[in-house]
Amino acid sequence: AVVSTQSTGVFQSIVTSSRTGDEVLSWGDSKGLLAVPFDPSAVAVCGISGRVYHPAPYRQGGIGLIKSSLAIELSANFIFGDENSLQPSGISWNDQIYQLSHAVLELLNDRPALGRYAEMENEL
Repeated sequence: AVVSTQSTGVFQSIVTSSRTGDEVLSWGDSKGLLAVPFDPSAVAVCGISGRVYHPAPYRQGGIGLIKSSLAIELSANFIFGDENSLQPSGISWNDQIYQLSHAVLELLNDRPALGRYAEMENEL
């Protein structure tokens, strides 16, 4: 995949790479040209804001927001271990169950505009 030196901003879609045949998260209107491999286990949900994130290239800050309409589609596959939890514990994707670590949320502390959500989650 081609990697831009700009921030990934918002992941727009999950597409199949014409080069590898693997699923990738693309950003911009790139039709998969600006993309990172999609790892279902790396999807993370902020328990405070409800926003959904995925790792992005380090040069782009290491974290990317998944656009709302795509996040809603993904949420249909979330598995909640505790009915009172605001964060899913897993995701069902392509007939497999993946455990979610939400590890990428730690990067929110490095983002001034988003850091308050990570701080609030640490208090929960």
